[in-house]
Amino acid sequence: MDMVAIKQLTYELLGNKNSHPWKEKGNKYYHGERVASLVISLRKLILPEDDSHDDILTVAAWFHDISNGEDHHGEVGAVKAREVLREYCTKEELDEICVIISVHDDRYHGRDTYSDYIKLQQDADLLDHFGSYDIWMHFIYSSAHGLAFNNVIDWLVNERPKDDEKYLSELNFEISRKIYKEKSDFVKSFAERFRTEGSGQFWNLSTILAD
Repeated sequence: MDMVAIKQLTYELLGNKNSHPWKEKGNKYYHGERVASLVISLRKLILPEDDSHDDILTVAAWFHDISNGEDHHGEVGAVKAREVLREYCTKEELDEICVIISVHDDRYHGRDTYSDYIKLQQDADLLDHFGSYDIWMHFIYSSAHGLAFNNVIDWLVNERPKDDEKYLSELNFEISRKIYKEKSDFVKSFAERFRTEGSGQFWNLSTILAD
């Protein structure tokens, strides 16, 4: 595969597009870039001797959300990816890329039958949404939807942690769950500081004074 040409194609299709009106321009292009990096990092941790599918994983990551915002976006995106990539890949490469795209968001129905490559892509995709990016997304969502400062604090402190078990159950590998927990702990720490400073108090004042 000509990875340079495919990367350019990805930007042409997604670089100036936003999946939702309130999200930043090119959000799914940059999400795809991050997922491509994360999936290779996970592969090196979980399948350290197997780099045979790195290009396939990378291209699948770049295109996995090409139809985000539409119903059944994985299946629809696989069809669209097949159309735009057919001149850049062999049939075998394209078949595997499209399978990964088609089920990247289906973490329940066929889980026992998925290859490790599909599972790597799923985990990389899910993990990119959390940690500092999770905070950023809620900030811009709140701004676009007229939510107040206290609404954001309430969501970060009280609502966001309720989903931890759900997301942990959707991850395929133990290292992915450990990474998720670290990201979640960061958000909780930020939320506590945000709540403290949002109520007009200094954060960690006793430590500052002790120095």
